[in-house]
Amino acid sequence: MILYHGSNTEVKEIVLKTCKPFRDFGRGFYLSDIRVQAENMAKRTVRIKGYGKPILNVYEINDSFMRSNDLKIKDFLTIPSEEWALFVMNNRNRYFS
Repeated sequence: MILYHGSNTEVKEIVLKTCKPFRDFGRGFYLSDIRVQAENMAKRTVRIKGYGKPILNVYEINDSFMRSNDLKIKDFLTIPSEEWALFVMNNRNRYFS
């Protein structure tokens, strides 16, 4: 599968410890299977940070990766729900314990 990451820099190696906390789905490296979404995020990142140029990072991931026993996957399907909203709210909350 092809996944995309929009940024203001090229990302050759994903280093999770450098990822910012308190994001919608917690600390992590965010990818999308929607190219235009990642392209728009790259433009937004340049605008917010004030430097660099929009970069679309493209990754080819083996489908078997999703079946790894090392991953914990929570599927909210495609319809936002109360469970999804609470999950996002709790991840953004710097004081949630």
